[in-house]
Amino acid sequence: MGLRFRKKIKVLPGVSVNLSKSGASVSVKAGPVSWNSRTGKTAVNLPGSLSFRFDPTTVKNLTKSELLNIAQQHGLKGYSQLKKQELIELLKNHGVFN
Repeated sequence: MGLRFRKKIKVLPGVSVNLSKSGASVSVKAGPVSWNSRTGKTAVNLPGSLSFRFDPTTVKNLTKSELLNIAQQHGLKGYSQLKKQELIELLKNHGVFN
């Protein structure tokens, strides 16, 4: 696993900036609903210990060129010769996808 760096800065009530080694993102929370700018995921906290997540981008549906663009946007290196599945694993290892 290793050591991870993560810092959360509250900007406004319900809005925060998240800083990590792989970059910055914004989180917005309004009641039981939350959204993250990096992953694009929306989560809803349900009663008890349940929650539900909406994932608008399924990794398997992305093309290799889309994955290459995502890797470039996140400043990764050594990805241009990777196969699609290797590229997905690289992005997951860097926290781009869960």
